[in-house]
Amino acid sequence: MISAWAVVLTAWGFAARSLPVEPRHGWTPDLTRRAPPYARFDSGWYLGIVERGYGPARTPGEPSEHAFFPLYPLLVRAISKATGADPLWVGPLFSTLCALAALWLFWKEALRRLPPRLALHSLVFLLVFPTSFFFLAMYSESLFLLLAVSAFACVARGRLAAAAILGLLAGLTRAPAVALCLPLLFAAWPRAAERVRPARKLAAAATALSPAAGVLLWIAAAAWITGVPGAYARAQSGWHRGTSPISGAIHWAAALPDRVARGDLLEKPAFVLDYADVAIFAAIAVFQARRRRWGDAAFTAGALALPISTGIPASVPRYVLVVYPAFFALAEIFDGRPLPRRAWWLGSALLLLAGAAAFVHWRWVA
Repeated sequence: MISAWAVVLTAWGFAARSLPVEPRHGWTPDLTRRAPPYARFDSGWYLGIVERGYGPARTPGEPSEHAFFPLYPLLVRAISKATGADPLWVGPLFSTLCALAALWLFWKEALRRLPPRLALHSLVFLLVFPTSFFFLAMYSESLFLLLAVSAFACVARGRLAAAAILGLLAGLTRAPAVALCLPLLFAAWPRAAERVRPARKLAAAATALSPAAGVLLWIAAAAWITGVPGAYARAQSGWHRGTSPISGAIHWAAALPDRVARGDLLEKPAFVLDYADVAIFAAIAVFQARRRRWGDAAFTAGALALPISTGIPASVPRYVLVVYPAFFALAEIFDGRPLPRRAWWLGSALLLLAGAAAFVHWRWVA
């Protein structure tokens, strides 16, 4: 099923380029001709890092490649150098391979947590999620998911050193990796009934802190590369993110009534999906907490809190894509409700195809 999903969605990306949509391009004509369907928007930043590395700091308020974490583009660069292939094609192919591995691990974890029928349902919920095509794009989502699922799999096997390394690598992939810290602590911390040495608790704490360590390592590296303290924060300001979590959350909440007042509800209704996903995943976090799955609830809530704290409503549907325990919860929530479940799958799949086609034609999606 996973391989078939990847083939169908990749084929849809190529086919969608022939749809009668008004042309729109974000890159030069030569670069646009080079690019496969799922290399758009932020893929250009990754391509720049692959081909030229990280440059000097930009002026304050100007978008900068330093906002993009290094592990994904460095791996794409290594593969492109080794094979001589165009990095614009290596990126989506590498993402697809990461996605296949990550989704296989997701399936194994689903079978560990759920009956086979619900495990299959959880996989379908993830595969048809409206932004799942980003797993095949020149973006870092699939690599991050692979590292996250692998880290928790290592914790479940008691391999905390390996889990800490994977957590560190996740932190070098995306800033939202900090949302993994508390879930990793819940997963790695010894149970109350266990009698363990202090070293075991220290290892659990180190594992939990490893994603944050990766994020901080890149923040320090960006400052060292540019010679500008706070270079990462300066790069973030280029996307008009909040200067503090409080101001960001206020801006995020105010954006919805502002857009409704501007008439975007009729002219650009897709923005409602950003807020709808927040509501859906907040409800999932409550469901997880009521089931006393504290690690899962912390992961889901943390993944929502991070974009809200930046003040940017956009991209939430992509950010929550990697919160894989939420899809286990969806399978349970819809258990015994076949008609709503199938309606969800159908609606989600249609949004997936529409979103992928829009992305291919340079319409902003998440």
